[in-house]
Amino acid sequence: MKSMKNLTVALLALSLPLTTLPLTSSTTALAATNSQKAEKHTYTGNGSVKKMTKTAYHSKDSKGNIYSALFMADKPTVELTKKTTLNQYRTTWYATKKMSVRVDKHHSRTYYYVTSSDKKVSGWTWSGYLTKGIFKSAD
Repeated sequence: MKSMKNLTVALLALSLPLTTLPLTSSTTALAATNSQKAEKHTYTGNGSVKKMTKTAYHSKDSKGNIYSALFMADKPTVELTKKTTLNQYRTTWYATKKMSVRVDKHHSRTYYYVTSSDKKVSGWTWSGYLTKGIFKSAD
């Protein structure tokens, strides 16, 4: 009986570092990759979303980002998290919703909810990154 108790204690003592070490190292590695990848912006203000008639746009330059939005129920806050960039897709974007958010006391921004023409990508983007009209290839 004493040898069974000693064996149990020995197995527990040996397995404890093996179970805690991978959890600690994988958690810090995961946090490091998420902090590099996730670009977030939090805006306050009305954040009201309004429907608009479907309008065709294309991107002006390669700086534009597409964000997913998280709306807070208990306060007027919108958190935008970067999903991808506009320059990865040479396509026409169709805007169906718009939202106005307050950047600071004197400035606000308008974001459009856009969907690609093939309907594979959608999200929120700043209106300054878009130009009205369909995308025309330079070829």
